[in-house]
Amino acid sequence: MSDEEDAHVDLLWLKSIMKNELDLRPPFLARVGKNCIFIRNEKGKPIGHLLLSNRWAGYEINSFVIDEEHRGKGLSHELLKRIEHYPVFCYTRDLRLQSALKKAGYIEAKFPGLIATLNLILTRLGITLWMILSLDFKRLFHQIKNVTNYKLYKRS
Repeated sequence: MSDEEDAHVDLLWLKSIMKNELDLRPPFLARVGKNCIFIRNEKGKPIGHLLLSNRWAGYEINSFVIDEEHRGKGLSHELLKRIEHYPVFCYTRDLRLQSALKKAGYIEAKFPGLIATLNLILTRLGITLWMILSLDFKRLFHQIKNVTNYKLYKRS
């Protein structure tokens, strides 16, 4: 397959995962390209994905996906090892990801920094508005209901 075909397959896979995982960003925000990290199986199909977004004062892990059939095999640790940008932070309520972040040297924090927070407010507001406009109420209500359960992890 060509790089363009690979990117198309990657994007379809990522959107299918994001569609069903309500804690993740909406599928319309699925991106393949710069700051994306993929892990593939022996046939070249994606089984793990991480997306970093530049938040001016650091990078946010805002998509972190391991295919259900491949969970529990250390792929989270492999994805985290491949991050080349620092500082990095991640909001998650997934206990498995929290454990992987701790093992990778991330510490629980309360505040990602002023500039990162301002950037997060603007981007989350845009995502929320889009979920309303696209009638993605199931995801919106799920995220609002669980907002207090998310924890912040940082690594410098």
